[in-house]
Amino acid sequence: MEGGDPKPAKLKKVYTIRDVIKSNYQSLVDDEIPYKSTDKEYIGSYQRAVTTVLKNMGKKDLGDAEKTLNLWNTEGPPPDVQLK
Repeated sequence: MEGGDPKPAKLKKVYTIRDVIKSNYQSLVDDEIPYKSTDKEYIGSYQRAVTTVLKNMGKKDLGDAEKTLNLWNTEGPPPDVQLK
């Protein structure tokens, strides 16, 4: 690969609200997990924390997340999200 930005090996075609939360609301997700990211229990708690953040989102935040979701599904997400 010459210069340029790294390209993801495989692009995801359809994104969900959970993808937006994982990317844009990571600090809220981390606040729901009682473990450090280096603890093995962290992984087992991650999806549950994403669900909790989704359930606790206010109408404005949920609306903003849905706008982001629609943008990602029509135009694609930012490059840093594509690389995850």
